[in-house]
Amino acid sequence: MKSVKNQVAANNHMQVYRNKTGNFTICCQSFEFKNIQPILYLNDRINVVDSWQQITDSPEKIIFEAVNGYGKWQLFFTLDAVDRLTVQLKIKLKRLCSNIKLCLTLGEIVNADHLLAQGIKMGGCSSILLTTARPQEFEGFYQLLLTREEKSLRLSYPLQSRFIVSFVGKTGRNRVHGLSAQTVISNYSGKDIELPPLTFQTGNGITLLQEYADENCKEKKDFSDLTAPGWNSWDYYRWTVTEDDVLENAEFIAADPVLSKYVKRIIIDDGWQYAYGEWEANSLFPHGMKWLADKIRNLGMEPGLWVAPTILDFHSRIVQLNPEMLTKSIGGLPAPSWEIMKRRVFLLDPTVEASQQYIRDLFEKMLGWGYTYFKLDFLGSQLSARRFADQSVTQGRLMDLTIGTAYRQVAGRAKLLGCNYLFNGGEKIADIVRVGSDIHARWKNIKLNAIAVAARFWSNKKLWINDPDFALCRSQDTADDPEMQKLHPSTVFVLPDSSEKSLWMADFTLVGNDVYRPQMEVLLSIVLMAGGAVTLSDRMSRLNKSGLDLARRVVAAESGEAAIPLDLFKSEIPAYWVQKLSKGYRVLMVNWSEKNQELKLNLQSLSIIYHTAINFWNDHPVKICNNRIEEIVPARSCLLIELR
Repeated sequence: MKSVKNQVAANNHMQVYRNKTGNFTICCQSFEFKNIQPILYLNDRINVVDSWQQITDSPEKIIFEAVNGYGKWQLFFTLDAVDRLTVQLKIKLKRLCSNIKLCLTLGEIVNADHLLAQGIKMGGCSSILLTTARPQEFEGFYQLLLTREEKSLRLSYPLQSRFIVSFVGKTGRNRVHGLSAQTVISNYSGKDIELPPLTFQTGNGITLLQEYADENCKEKKDFSDLTAPGWNSWDYYRWTVTEDDVLENAEFIAADPVLSKYVKRIIIDDGWQYAYGEWEANSLFPHGMKWLADKIRNLGMEPGLWVAPTILDFHSRIVQLNPEMLTKSIGGLPAPSWEIMKRRVFLLDPTVEASQQYIRDLFEKMLGWGYTYFKLDFLGSQLSARRFADQSVTQGRLMDLTIGTAYRQVAGRAKLLGCNYLFNGGEKIADIVRVGSDIHARWKNIKLNAIAVAARFWSNKKLWINDPDFALCRSQDTADDPEMQKLHPSTVFVLPDSSEKSLWMADFTLVGNDVYRPQMEVLLSIVLMAGGAVTLSDRMSRLNKSGLDLARRVVAAESGEAAIPLDLFKSEIPAYWVQKLSKGYRVLMVNWSEKNQELKLNLQSLSIIYHTAINFWNDHPVKICNNRIEEIVPARSCLLIELR
């Protein structure tokens, strides 16, 4: 190791220095993180940790130690052979503390051109072009990518760990302010806190994301039977769904010459049950759920069912009769700890054996009805609980104690989709995972969903099947449906004193007035680029010829690999995507702007060899000159090309 004043460790791309103040600086090529130090908040009182003493002299693993009135601290710097640096913090507290926030500051100012932050569960991703960004706060989980002069740095924690750590900070012009990694620990019964190792690694941004999936994939799965398209009741019907609605759509699909060949699953979403926590058919399903499952199976499709096993309505029997199965307030009383659509609900305490048995019995019952595909929702609600019966359980175990229990109960007999699944649960306990944000037939939702799908491409068909949310086909010119605008579930957000009577109509209606076939082609193209689940969610009989054409094309399309968003680290929303198929490629070019634009892509630079180029949405040939695509793409529309 080359001798440099105040240098603690170094390899080809990383250097660690000790500052005069006693804090640390990490240099990663063009990125510099100054004044790295741990800060402990105990019941909102700040304790800055300093006076570090180096206790090892190994050039590969350097350990610093500090002792103060709160406990013993250790800070580890580890360099490996592939030019990565990891930093890990361990604490042994002198006494139990009920409310802990632990921060590792990572720099007052870090210069960068682009920031990509991942959400803790579906959606929640931030793609921020720092060259034009206004100041805004951000929070990311698992991995944060900073890009500067086309070189990327990945800050990452293992996907699975006992404590969930987030990256927080504020963006500025060409920089990030106040970057830190932090975790909040409440009502934990242990004194030993070991945060997961934080990795610094530089390289190509796309490759860094792909390597993260490889590093966190503990077992290989066969995904071949998980990509068959399906239909789900939620986006069109919401809580108004009836057994007649489900059968109408199932029968329509079974009778359609194209849809019947590809759509293999009918999923009944929220609205079938009596109450959260009372998973029995309500009056809109008078024949019961077993009868409906038999009907669906007789039509040649697999019956699927939505369930939220961890949330409970106040009038459910568990809440009224079994308070020991509920999460508690700080003071130890059963407490409604989460809110969905302004509706407060109680949470199941998965650390209680009776709750574990409840989950096992529930899924055994639904298997007995004939359902072999389950969509589990609201799983992330567990993070809102303030107190579990077993206070040694950390955030890292919550998914295993909920969806994991269900997964083990149905193993080999059913498939599970995790919705609002905390990704730190890992790949072993879910077959399909929602990665996209909530989609609706609105332009702003299509744009938001594209960011999430792009940011999560790395997990598809490695950890699980990515679910980008619904493949909607209805719009102002693709459906003949006078009832399309009737559902307004978001009126719950309107307060009695609200003066803007049009506000909720403008912002919360399911369809809106700004989408037509070109925008639906963008939405469905992003679904295909995800390379994962394809789930229709329209009233199929009300789609017109154009809408049915969209539906037939999207379900019949080959499920390729997750597309690479080529400009992910150069834009707010990627406009250029390339997807590998079994034979050939799909290329997507999206004009996200409000004006017509000429979009250009050099296929030679991507090493793509092809014989034909066809517009996926109309079967017209696409002209390509000198291996370059140059097309005027109208505002709010796309060009999806199949190259064979």
